[in-house]
Amino acid sequence: MNNNALYSLENFDFLARTFARMHNQGRRVDINAVTGNMDEAHRQWFCKRYALYCRKEATVKSVALEAGH
Repeated sequence: MNNNALYSLENFDFLARTFARMHNQGRRVDINAVTGNMDEAHRQWFCKRYALYCRKEATVKSVALEAGH
């Protein structure tokens, strides 16, 4: 894998994490608009990462609420 592809995936991962955090803060995230110009392979990868981070963010939020933070 070349460096450009590696940086591209890191950027997509950062974006997936950021949009998941926004989603869990109650902000509206139009994932179809976010992924609209991606090819199918990147779109599927991004959506899986987004879903993973949504679950992780929701778990972190739940744990923090239970702890009283």
